[in-house]
Amino acid sequence: MIVPSRKPPATPARIFTAAADHIERVGLYQGDHLWQPGRMGENAPCTVLHAWERGVRAARPGWSVRGEPWDIFRRALADSLVVLSNHINGRPVSGVRWRKLRLTEDAYRRTLLWCWGDAPERTAAEATAMIRAAAVPYLSGGGHAKHGCPALRNMV
Repeated sequence: MIVPSRKPPATPARIFTAAADHIERVGLYQGDHLWQPGRMGENAPCTVLHAWERGVRAARPGWSVRGEPWDIFRRALADSLVVLSNHINGRPVSGVRWRKLRLTEDAYRRTLLWCWGDAPERTAAEATAMIRAAAVPYLSGGGHAKHGCPALRNMV
């Protein structure tokens, strides 16, 4: 039996909004010592990468849902990582970068999120503003809730 999804369809805007809301609520963590027993979970400060991952989890369909919601989610997941890492980079990220480092595209883009948020003097307010700025094209309703992201076609 196919169970209908009770959540609205996954979009990069939903992912970005949940990520920015999370950083706003718990703060931005920086540094190498992320493991802090007693400060983990819902209230611990997080990295930009972790906040994006929280946004992904918030937009993910329920496990019992089958079919199209998962296809839409996978596209929103991929689009959101590309758009956010390109936004941080200030322009589309060149494939030459991850190939030279012998990384996958996904690993390189995730590393960009981690490193940007870990820059000295970076604040939670800056991280939140950056993520919300990346969401703007999706919030305008310019067809971005449909399959794939038209904005990405121009970035490749």
